[in-house]
Amino acid sequence: MRKLFTPLLACLTIAACAKEAPSPEPIRPVKVLKIATGTAPDSLVLAGEVRARFEAPLAFRVAGKIVERRVNLGDSVRRGQVLGQLEATDYQLATDARAAAVAGAKTELALAEAELARYRTLRAQGFISAAELDRRQAAADGAAARLKAAEAAHAEGRRQVGYATLVADGDGVVTWLDFNAGQVVAAGQPVLKLARPGEREIEVHVAENDLARVASGTDFQITLNARPEPAFPGKLRELAAAADPATRTYAARIAVTASAPAPTLSLNMSATARLHSRGEPVMRLPLAAVVSRDGVPQVWKLDAATSTVRAASITTGGTAGNDWLVVGGLNPGETVVAAGANL
Repeated sequence: MRKLFTPLLACLTIAACAKEAPSPEPIRPVKVLKIATGTAPDSLVLAGEVRARFEAPLAFRVAGKIVERRVNLGDSVRRGQVLGQLEATDYQLATDARAAAVAGAKTELALAEAELARYRTLRAQGFISAAELDRRQAAADGAAARLKAAEAAHAEGRRQVGYATLVADGDGVVTWLDFNAGQVVAAGQPVLKLARPGEREIEVHVAENDLARVASGTDFQITLNARPEPAFPGKLRELAAAADPATRTYAARIAVTASAPAPTLSLNMSATARLHSRGEPVMRLPLAAVVSRDGVPQVWKLDAATSTVRAASITTGGTAGNDWLVVGGLNPGETVVAAGANL
């Protein structure tokens, strides 16, 4: 029995000491795509609204409490028309006080001039010295200067009384207002916005990816969402140099170059600006094919001989729908991973 168990124990010991063979690396299936040259989007569509070329905010030039508002949103106004009124009692009282100061200064000047005339006569007769006459002359000159100062203050007071009335400085349409009776406003605080008649523009907001394309664009077509026909030609007139901190978009103004009736391009109507391009050839990739590593866009290129992939950096030119537009790093005919790239 002893001889029977010895070989069996040796076999078990050898089997326990043997290492397990490593399991083969699992094959990861991916979907691949062969690169082909396509065309860039033939147009860029920007949503906007109709605005006036010249639009100015108006404000009272003095502070006070509003007692009357004479316009409403959308009203057409004429030059010289009264738009609002402040309570002007305080300014009128100040003007009355300055008018009294003018009257007092006139009285002082008349007295100084009368005394100067008498002292000139006495000086001609030799009864007073030249120094005394100079003092009387200085008194008269000072009275004249005080009268001018009082008159200037009085004129300023009258202007402030006039500033209590807000008057339209030109024809236009009220596109925004923010004042009502009983409200207290500061001097220079905008209370309404007046759009001047004449040229109309489309205000749009451009994303960072489309900035260069819009800046070089020359052929815009403007359509109104409420009236798709007719379309109006337009050109870029203004493009902001800095992005809006909230939306990270750039404000732009597209001028309507063809004459259009005012009712057709009504203010604040929604519109669409379409920029046509030449459709230059580009390469397209699905969004899932591009991965970002350290902020650099990359794709996985397939080596058909070994059925392996390797990472390659690319240069993108923005997106178009569900595709990336690739402008560098790939050549037509190459095969890349189109799905499963993130794995």
